[in-house]
Amino acid sequence: MIRKFVLLLGVALLCGFGCTRKPETLTIGIIKPSIDHLPLSYGLGKGWIDKARFVTVPFSSGWELQEAMVGGRIDVGIIPFSYVWNLAGSGFPVKTVSFFERETDGVLVQKEILTSSDLNGKKVGMLKGSTLDVLWQDYAASEGIVANPVYFRTPNEMIAGMQNGELSAAVLYVPLLNKLEKDYSVLHWFSEKHPLHPCCDLAVNTSRLSGHKEKLFRQFYFQLSSAVEKMDYSAEDFTSFMQDNYGLSGAELKDALLHTRFEMGLSESGKAFQRKMAIISLSSGYLEKMPDDNDVYWDINAR
Repeated sequence: MIRKFVLLLGVALLCGFGCTRKPETLTIGIIKPSIDHLPLSYGLGKGWIDKARFVTVPFSSGWELQEAMVGGRIDVGIIPFSYVWNLAGSGFPVKTVSFFERETDGVLVQKEILTSSDLNGKKVGMLKGSTLDVLWQDYAASEGIVANPVYFRTPNEMIAGMQNGELSAAVLYVPLLNKLEKDYSVLHWFSEKHPLHPCCDLAVNTSRLSGHKEKLFRQFYFQLSSAVEKMDYSAEDFTSFMQDNYGLSGAELKDALLHTRFEMGLSESGKAFQRKMAIISLSSGYLEKMPDDNDVYWDINAR
């Protein structure tokens, strides 16, 4: 009897130490070369965001991140807004929960390009169907530029096109623009025409957020919002973080932060801007149909 009791006690202890269920996690896709996930990555390092529950998965471009969201390989993504609209227009259950990163994109040019008219007839690199693509089209139309778009799948391919002289310009984002500015020039920041415009959104695959996982996402949303509020660009450890993760010099870091904003929520002005850009996507054939706001946005704070 004693032996049986000891055996049962041993099993119970083993189960107590070895059978504990791991906490459920939320996977968040980020575009690694971009600064768009800065409050998330910095917040994880600072302990403001629970890294045991919220796990980042890096991708090299918005295209790759989009495919992962559609395939259900990740739950959440910080992703350029054009991809959310394109997916919503095709009936996929991907929605923007909040605008997030703003003002980080612009037009990088070779040194001999001095004005927008110098780009007429020139080759301009961009990611097809991306936010950069539609912002370029909006800018080109307003400036009367008739250039030749050259489409790439990743920013690194575009940079190679600039380096080998294939391209006269490339549509890129912070911090790549800042790191490349010593060899090239930034002709135009899209924030000059559209101040505080949302670039990358916090989006979810709603089919992945049923039951307890939705509650987990709401916890993540709260922690991320808090991290945005706590960010202190003047902190010494923040400077070290940026230098270690992005290889930015002091001057490059200052310029990158000058052209970067983080602000959460779903403002009506942000929605109007994105719809204007979506009309360009529709005319370019990137959208199958124009989705309603209810298909694009999910306001988790709505009562």
